[in-house]
Amino acid sequence: MREKIAQAKPVLKEESVEIKRFQDNGKDFLHFGFKNKFSEDMSLKATDIWAKFCDDNPSKRFIHIWDCQSMTGFDNSAKKRWMDHLDKYSGQTEKIILVSDNIIIRGAARIMSKMTKHHLNVYKSLPEMVSEEI
Repeated sequence: MREKIAQAKPVLKEESVEIKRFQDNGKDFLHFGFKNKFSEDMSLKATDIWAKFCDDNPSKRFIHIWDCQSMTGFDNSAKKRWMDHLDKYSGQTEKIILVSDNIIIRGAARIMSKMTKHHLNVYKSLPEMVSEEI
């Protein structure tokens, strides 16, 4: 899976977020790579792309990989917009995988999981995620 992520062409590449779409074993994936602080502006750009994929493919369910290895934090307004889209497109979200070596970000993700109807699989690293998910 790491090769698929690495080979996928970005559909959005900004300073603090990169989005890639790819397929693996017949499953549709959206990979969100976060860097630095996730701002409201980046959340707006990323959720617009996410919404377009869902709106253009209403019968598809996506597995999300939220790669937060390089994320240093997030604005609360960015998180709120993200959560709103998670609720809006919950029917098209098959699974959510979060990867972060930062205990605070993993903890926030676990709290987010409890506040939504989605369970987040949380991992410390991509190799750990790949070994557990495949």
